[in-house]
Amino acid sequence: MDELQELILESKNIFEEKAPNIDQDKFLIVQPAKQLLYLVINNLVNSTYNISTSKYGLGNKNESFQTPTGIHYIAKKIGDNAPKNTIFKGRKIFLDNLTTDDLGEIRYSKIKQKYFKDNEDIITSRIMWLKGHEEGINQGGNVDSYSRYIYIHGTIHEGLIGKEASHGCVRMKNDDVIELYDKVTENTLVRILDN
Repeated sequence: MDELQELILESKNIFEEKAPNIDQDKFLIVQPAKQLLYLVINNLVNSTYNISTSKYGLGNKNESFQTPTGIHYIAKKIGDNAPKNTIFKGRKIFLDNLTTDDLGEIRYSKIKQKYFKDNEDIITSRIMWLKGHEEGINQGGNVDSYSRYIYIHGTIHEGLIGKEASHGCVRMKNDDVIELYDKVTENTLVRILDN
């Protein structure tokens, strides 16, 4: 059995123990050490995507800007049918129908300078808002992934995909996040590994 298949079976066992009431036929595994996200359907990898997790590393505390680990699920999907490269602010469409030229560095700098805080991530195309499933680890108190607004989302920084570069979320290329969004549902389980 190869390493990935072992990881799938290990994840399935953890889900059966910690989330027995949530459907496990389809789930996501985020592997920060390889900057990869796997969509698993019926215990087989359906799709593999390059991602970008936090440049501050892994951790579950509020205000850490780290990518939280452990068992999560998709609490909300936002962006149905939004055009590719749509920019979201506060989970609402901020700018849409942007061309590739509009998302060039000069245009991006002007948008960011005028409308976004210095440490704010620019979220594009789709949002899958994660909620922690483990009390005291990634749910509740000062370790709550949902109140930290941890998403799987598109980014205007596609050139940094494959490197640790986000502010806590899991960034994806815009084509990839749209494809994944269409394949998952709310309540899809997500395991974010601690390495």
